[in-house]
Amino acid sequence: MVTSDLSARINDVLRYVGITRNMNAYIILSQALTLIAEDEDRLRAVEKEVYTPIADKKMYEPKAVQSTIRRASKVAWDLCPDRVQELAGYPLNGRPSAVTMLELLYNGVARYEDLSILK
Repeated sequence: MVTSDLSARINDVLRYVGITRNMNAYIILSQALTLIAEDEDRLRAVEKEVYTPIADKKMYEPKAVQSTIRRASKVAWDLCPDRVQELAGYPLNGRPSAVTMLELLYNGVARYEDLSILK
């Protein structure tokens, strides 16, 4: 995937669930999704493979990165739970966890062409 194409896909998916560029979470999620796009196996060790590299760049603690993603999940769930569930592809019983949110956002980025919801 070309980087500019990946950035555009990430932007579209994040905006679809109500996460805009003016939010700190946008940058964190964008970096996380880019890391996951480079290697999907990072979803198996999110703290080590996603949170820590982002935290190191930003001079944060990994827990701060996780907390930011958790808050973004809350914002997305509060603003448009139907869109979050549509990206998930299955019914959710409540707001997704940080890791689940990353997974369903990444699935939206990866299946972008198949998602008529974004168009």
